Order: sequence, then C-alpha cells, then structure tokens
Amino acid sequence: MISSKLLITFLVFVLVFHAIATINFWYWQYFWLDIPMHFLGGFWAAMFFIWLSSKYFPNLWRGGEKLFFLISVLSFVALIGVFWEFYEFINDVFFSPKGYLGIAQLGAADTIKDLFFDLFGGLAFLLIYRLVKKKNTI
Repeated sequence: MISSKLLITFLVFVLVFHAIATINFWYWQYFWLDIPMHFLGGFWAAMFFIWLSSKYFPNLWRGGEKLFFLISVLSFVALIGVFWEFYEFINDVFFSPKGYLGIAQLGAADTIKDLFFDLFGGLAFLLIYRLVKKKNTI
C-alpha cells in the first residue's frame, strides 16, 4: 500500500522546504505559506499513521469500522499538529533571538487555523487513500 520510501521522501521534502523557507524568511514574506505547509504536514501524518498501523497492526482495521478508523487517523493528525504548535511556542519563547515576539505563534486564531489545515490535510489523504484502495479492489 504505502511504501516506506514514499513516506520518507515526502517527509524529507516537507522538512527541507520548511528549512529553506525559514532560512529565507519566506513565512514572514508570504504569510499564506503557513497554510499549505500545515496541510502537507497533516497529509504526511495521516499517511504515516496508516503506514504504521498497517505494518504493525495489519488486522486492526479489517472489521470495517470506518468511523473508528477516521477518528483514529484524524486524532493522530491532531496530536502531531498540537506537538508542532508546542514546538513553535517553545522555539519562540526560548530560542528566538529577541525573546518571545510571536514569530511563529501569532495568537490563538493562528493556532486554530494551523490545526484546521493539519486536519484538512489528513482528511485529504484519507479520501485519496480510500479512493485508491477502492479502485484497486475492483
């Protein structure tokens, strides 16, 4: 289904792009860039959860509990998103050169927007995954 090579390649792409965007201050020049990055992060987190669960717990989702599967994947995506928001907050408070200036954390509305796009990316992957899985079983 999902190869580990694809999973690692996607992660490396997102992390390298994030590093380049941070070094070149693209997040501050293009405020909208945060949105596709959170979408891609949520997309990857859903991909990782499905890969992980199919590799180590292959019989877990065979019962057909679609709602439980959806909730499990999106819960994992939300958890990763919350951890990323903690990372941004800690980076602003402890590692920002001028102290806490709200560089990565622009407030509660920004955090909610980020989590929304994390979940939206995870949902997009789930839809693609279901369509491909359905097409391959026909």
